[in-house]
Amino acid sequence: MKDKDSNATPEPKSKDLKEKAVSKTTKLREKSVPELEDLLRKKSKELVDLRIRKESGQLEKPHMIKMLRREIACIKTLLEEKRESILTTEDSTSEERISLRVIAHHSDVSHRKVLRALDKAS
Repeated sequence: MKDKDSNATPEPKSKDLKEKAVSKTTKLREKSVPELEDLLRKKSKELVDLRIRKESGQLEKPHMIKMLRREIACIKTLLEEKRESILTTEDSTSEERISLRVIAHHSDVSHRKVLRALDKAS
């Protein structure tokens, strides 16, 4: 005799994928800026390798390129958030957060140029 549970349909896999993505993002948020930069370099090299393999016809899983591009975008976003949060200034009464975009706007340059200038200064 079969149980009622054995006939039940399994939950969709999309829920598991969302949970994995959230946990991966959470793990990335715990990393420091240098760790994220190293990971970004590693993932970028891996993406170049996958693209080369795709062009030569040796890539068995072409969906990996899309997944890797999204991971890189996530890492870049987290890096930008962390770099923005580092830029703080102390006011006499409270700590005021200065955004890279605000600095870029005041100096009439792109936020990427501000990031490069900050990297050179440190």
